[in-house]
Amino acid sequence: MLGERIRTLRKQKKMTLEALAGDRLTKGMLSQIENNKARPSMESLEYIAGRLGVDISELLEKVSIVELRKVLEEAEKIHEEFRIYFKHSEETIEQCSKLTALIEPYISNLNESYESARLLEIYSRSLFCLNKKEWALYCDKAALIYDSLNLTANRANIAFFRGINFYLEHRYQDALQCYLEERHHIETTHIKIDPMTKVTMDYHIAALYSAIGDIKATSEAVESALEYSRKEKLYYKIDDIYKLATVVALLVGDEEKFHYYLKKLKQYGEFVEDKIFEELCDVIYVEYLLHVKGEYHQAMPIIDQYLTFDENTQKGSGDNWNMLQKGKAMYYVKVYKEALDILRTIYIPKHINHPVDQAIYYTKDIFIALCYKELNNIDKAREHAKIAYDCYLPLPDSIFKTLCNETYKNICLS
Repeated sequence: MLGERIRTLRKQKKMTLEALAGDRLTKGMLSQIENNKARPSMESLEYIAGRLGVDISELLEKVSIVELRKVLEEAEKIHEEFRIYFKHSEETIEQCSKLTALIEPYISNLNESYESARLLEIYSRSLFCLNKKEWALYCDKAALIYDSLNLTANRANIAFFRGINFYLEHRYQDALQCYLEERHHIETTHIKIDPMTKVTMDYHIAALYSAIGDIKATSEAVESALEYSRKEKLYYKIDDIYKLATVVALLVGDEEKFHYYLKKLKQYGEFVEDKIFEELCDVIYVEYLLHVKGEYHQAMPIIDQYLTFDENTQKGSGDNWNMLQKGKAMYYVKVYKEALDILRTIYIPKHINHPVDQAIYYTKDIFIALCYKELNNIDKAREHAKIAYDCYLPLPDSIFKTLCNETYKNICLS
């Protein structure tokens, strides 16, 4: 209520009743106002607001900006670990339920402030992950406020979120079209786009072009992001850009670009002194050795350094991608039963949505089919060749899709 808002603001300003009352109000009258026993006139309210250094509208609001900031601070803590790609996970659903319960009581009382826009954005994302159709309404409201306040980075996050709606349904062309329209809106209505936001938008556009198999447009977006980053001396998202460019070059068999971007990714890893990039570069290089160069024996020791060997079971274990590579390498060195045992343990991560990532993981069923063929189990070979074929059918062309089609033809159509 009004009295509580005045008291809260007064205490935050570390003012006594006497100091706030000044020479226009009595201490007793102000005390009655704070206890909601008296209603001030508009003239008195303007005076109190002036003494507190706030706009009169803040005193008249049903929810004060101070209260909104507290709610937002709590919401941000919950939202900090939020991962929209894991929208079906129990953890995400629990987070979203907490967020909607926290924010919902304030929705009807939000204003045109940043705090309101951010709460609307978080509320919208939470509803989206809970499969509530109203998410778009609150997303639109947040976008309008960000536009009016010229908060470009926040507005760009809304653009990305709108595209995610299509992306997670594997409607990549629609996601790209949505994001291009959103980017055009931002570029034509906002005063200036900060460097980090521009690079982020270039990266997302490159990722979406690669999702539909438009390699020329992907390369142009990648080069645009890299050229701008060099100009601005900005390293933001450089690792993601190099990683995307490297894997796309691998998938289309462009060896020159593959080696160029892989080298850049390695150099970035050395620059930031993060060993995770060393492993990332190794696993990407292993895919190149297996599928482009056919140097299986050279790939094996690189794979093995990331696996743990159990002396009792005489078996290796490790990361899902590393084990997938181990299974493929074992097939190529003609250890079919052992390869099959490994490949059957591989799972497709639920959060894998990009065709580039899908193309890598879908090789699992190609090699299961090939192993079964070598072990003379033709029925099982056909079953997995068909699974792989159906998985690759909607994906853009790649060296993996070519291998899949050849495997399907040799096993199912011969």
